Amino acid sequence: MATLNKVFLMGRLTRDPELRYTPNGRSLCDFGVAVSRRFTTKDGEQRDETCYVDVTMWGRRAEVISEYFTKGSPIFIEGR
Repeated sequence: MATLNKVFLMGRLTRDPELRYTPNGRSLCDFGVAVSRRFTTKDGEQRDETCYVDVTMWGRRAEVISEYFTKGSPIFIEGR
């Protein structure tokens, strides 16, 4: 059976990114993303649904995110 491990997220940061380094010097950045969607129920009522995702970014991308992004910043992430 074929497998697929791919994710695309577009949302806003829920907190400021936290940059850290591993003992061997590799950078990593932890942050949260809120992904929202709006839909209409069977009754015609519009509702918003939000999914909160914790993300860990590694390497140079982690450093860039911690430098240029803050809480509330829009972000698009592609990962596995």
